[in-house]
Amino acid sequence: MACADFPNVTEQTLIAYAETQTKDDQPVDDYQLTFLTVNSKTQKLHSIYHVKELLPSDAIELRSIHLDLAPYQVSESLRAIGLRRNYAGRSSANPFSAQVLDLYDLQHNKKILNGLIVARYQAETDTRCNAKVIESKAILMILRNTTRQYFDMQLRDRIQHYEMSGDLENCKETKRVSTQQRFTLKFDGRQYQIPQPYRDQYLY
Repeated sequence: MACADFPNVTEQTLIAYAETQTKDDQPVDDYQLTFLTVNSKTQKLHSIYHVKELLPSDAIELRSIHLDLAPYQVSESLRAIGLRRNYAGRSSANPFSAQVLDLYDLQHNKKILNGLIVARYQAETDTRCNAKVIESKAILMILRNTTRQYFDMQLRDRIQHYEMSGDLENCKETKRVSTQQRFTLKFDGRQYQIPQPYRDQYLY
């Protein structure tokens, strides 16, 4: 669950919560996401939105969610709401974690950006010290160009490659290399699309 004061709206609180699902009376891994807006003074429910698409959680588990209320002004009249999903795996030999960004149009109850990986950590390690590691952290910028009346967005990612070597008592980092990646996401009339050459790397 995550909650925050609704941006630019007095006395309204936005709540997002994800709950496990059942099938044939058995729990399943995926989560149902719901958004609520509540009057923070009277506690009266203002709106409710059950998101149709389930949030996946399997070998790489959904660990937490939080609201991202940065000014995602995707059109002249619409400010989108961000939700960040935090995932992690259980493997000690191949640790993996990722943060995934979705954007929602809560005026019309629809998702307009789905599953953009904005942070990642992955490694191959002997579980003691020796490892090859990739880390990345991206930001999303709103551009002034428009496609289908929505502003284009640019992802700017900084990627770090490095190695760890030694043992538990003497573990050192070596061979750090930093690179950058940029690409533009455009609205197709339904959602923002990650360009095809980058989908394997950035679409969760």
